[in-house]
Amino acid sequence: MNAIKFQKYIVLEDCHYLDIDIQRDFAVVLKAFHEASKFCFIIIGVWLEENRLIVDNGDLTGRVIAVDADKWTYKELMQVIDEGAKLLNISLTENFKTTVIKESYGSVYIVQEVCSQACDQEQVKETQSQFRTIGDKLYVHHLIKSVVNQQNGRYMSFINQFSEGFQDTQLEMYKWILYPILSLKLKELQQGLTYARIREELQSRHPHGKNLNPGNLTQALKSTSSLQVKKGIKPIIIDYDQTNRRLNVVDRGFLIWLANQNIPELLETVEYN
Repeated sequence: MNAIKFQKYIVLEDCHYLDIDIQRDFAVVLKAFHEASKFCFIIIGVWLEENRLIVDNGDLTGRVIAVDADKWTYKELMQVIDEGAKLLNISLTENFKTTVIKESYGSVYIVQEVCSQACDQEQVKETQSQFRTIGDKLYVHHLIKSVVNQQNGRYMSFINQFSEGFQDTQLEMYKWILYPILSLKLKELQQGLTYARIREELQSRHPHGKNLNPGNLTQALKSTSSLQVKKGIKPIIIDYDQTNRRLNVVDRGFLIWLANQNIPELLETVEYN
C-alpha cells in the first residue's frame, strides 16, 4: 500500500458478524497497524458498547474513538424529515412529524419509512410542481404498525430460533433470556436490561429458580450475538454489553413490533411453563 501511496480510510462493515475470537484477534492486529503504519480504520458494528474494541484489546485505549451512529436526537430526526420534504417541495404537518418521532423509538429507519408511506398515500411520487402540505389526514400509528409488520416473519423467526439455543440443554438458557425481553415493559427494554434485572426475572420464573448457576447465565449472555450469527439472523436484534453488563435491543423496530403484539400469545409460543 505504501508503494501506491494509499491515503484513504479502510472501512470494515458488519464486524459484529465475525466470530468472537476473530474480533479479538483483529483488535490485536489493529494496534500493530496503528504503530507500524498511517492507515486509519473505520470499524462498523451494531454494538452499543462503545468500548468493545478496547475490551478485546486494552492496548487500544486512547487509540480508538467511538461514535454512536445509532443515537438520533429529536432535532436530528426532525431535520431528516424536513430535508426530505424540501426535496419534494412539500411539508408534513407538525403533529405528524412530532408523533412519528415520538413513536419511532429513535429509529431513523422507521421515521424514513413512515414518511415514505405517507407520501405514497398522498400520491407524492416526485417533486411537486406546487408546494403542498400533507399528513393532516393520516394516522401515524397505523403507518408505523404497517412498516413494522413487514418484519413480522423475521421477528418471529428470531424468537423461535433464539429460544432453541445452540443445542438442546436442560437449562434452556437462551429461551429464558428471551423471557424478560418479551414480558417486561418497553421503557425498561429501551434502557437495556442489566444483568441483575435479568437474573432477578429468571430466578422468579426459571424451573431452577434461585438455584440457577450465575455462570450459566453469564456465558449465555456473552454468546447472544454468536448465536444470532450462527442462526443467520441478520441484522442481529439483541446484543450483550459485557462492560456494563447490560442486554440491549439494538433493533429499535423490534421494540415497536413488541408494542403491537399480544404478549401472552408470544409467551405461549415459546412455551414457558
